[in-house]
Amino acid sequence: MRYRKWVMQVGVAVLLLLFTNAAFSAYHHMGEVDSDTFLSVYPDKVGTKLDSCNLCHGGGQYVDPKGSTVNLGSCQWCHYSYGYDKHGNILDTMNQYGLDFKNKGRNADAIKSIEGIDSDGDGFSNKQEILAIRFPGDAKDDPTKVPAPFRIFTREQIEQMPQIKQFMVMNAHKSTDFYAEYTGVSMEYLLKRQAGALASATGIKVFAPDGWAQFHPLEADPDPVLYHAFGVYPLASFYYDDQADIAMNPGGWADYSAPSCGDREDGDIIENARPSRMLLAFKRDGEYLTPGTLTIDNKLDGEGPFRVVPPQKNPGPPDQRSTAVDQDVVWPFNYDADHNAGFSTRSATIIKVEPLPEGTTDIDTLETGWDFVDEGKVIVYGAIDPLPTIKTKLKELSATIGALSPGVFKYPLLKSELQQDVRNLRRIVGWRYHDVALHILKAEIMPKFNGCSESGSADKDDWVEDCEIQNQLSWAMSEIAVLLQIF
Repeated sequence: MRYRKWVMQVGVAVLLLLFTNAAFSAYHHMGEVDSDTFLSVYPDKVGTKLDSCNLCHGGGQYVDPKGSTVNLGSCQWCHYSYGYDKHGNILDTMNQYGLDFKNKGRNADAIKSIEGIDSDGDGFSNKQEILAIRFPGDAKDDPTKVPAPFRIFTREQIEQMPQIKQFMVMNAHKSTDFYAEYTGVSMEYLLKRQAGALASATGIKVFAPDGWAQFHPLEADPDPVLYHAFGVYPLASFYYDDQADIAMNPGGWADYSAPSCGDREDGDIIENARPSRMLLAFKRDGEYLTPGTLTIDNKLDGEGPFRVVPPQKNPGPPDQRSTAVDQDVVWPFNYDADHNAGFSTRSATIIKVEPLPEGTTDIDTLETGWDFVDEGKVIVYGAIDPLPTIKTKLKELSATIGALSPGVFKYPLLKSELQQDVRNLRRIVGWRYHDVALHILKAEIMPKFNGCSESGSADKDDWVEDCEIQNQLSWAMSEIAVLLQIF
């Protein structure tokens, strides 16, 4: 059993924030019972982001010995403040919704008793946020927030895309340098052909589950520390010297043990089958990347299931570690050398395509989904084709309407009429008549569900008089409208 799995016993689990119903699986620690209590009151929230420990737990911060403030997501905050040995107070890891739930009895009646209050103080009651699939304990997450378009890719899907095998050096500042052959898909193909990066996109920000982030412009940039996501990288040479080889010299700093090093000799030109590019890699020397784990020191160990791998922009040799005392070597540490290893992202789970489309919101990047590491998934979101997300949202809206009793409508037949309206929208969107779909949604459908949001009570033209249900439908429609405006 992986060490991090054991840690689930302390009561922490992580899911992405803000994205609703994005095919996330529930992520619970062993022996946990509170999620079942919540789902007994809200059974339709099974599998949503609310079906996780983030419902009641949050992140935190501390000041390190250097005086810097360190922000931690809920998983690492629990490790830090509560501890693997449970030395801390679990209440310190809880958000206000979790505390309200605990203080009211920590049972189904407690869930119901706090429905009408606003635990996080964002202006919406707990029940309103739960109906909208927003966290009632996170003031940054409320029904007015519209998640940016997103796509989730599994490793199996990535493996079906055109593959690139790329032999290269990973040159680090302080740790051991090494040569290896990475296998993956080019970032350009993933973003352009699979995610549909918009013309407005300028760069990506890649996140690891421990909060590490790295920015890459899409196109080549003269800045030596900015590695571009699109385009090819220059040819490189293979550098070898016994003095650098850790297998030949106890004071060495480069690892040449990979099978892909083969019979290469110093000075050989590295010729890969395809030009070198930035990769989203899932294999190293033919083996799947070791999934990342969180160590007892709260650090990321491992590099899989995905690693963003940029080649060197300015190819050069593996140089001595910056921390080494002996710099009188064949390749001493060079501050200006291309240390590409430090600009790759291990265990990449989030790829944010910047800038976010107007009207959409970001996610909490400290909550990057350890479950994605376990399940071999990566999410791409931001300035990408919104069509798949719109189709998903329309399907979810259809399901929500289908689950409603005809009795909640002013006239029972209006349920069937609304279902038909949404089916028509789905067809129009499928035909890519986005402007037509947006006009119909905003001019013909949404005005029938806006009384509660505008005045606090249903008006005579509204199809649903119950404000909770009306708002639930109105917020869902508003999300779709914002996404349709991206085109």
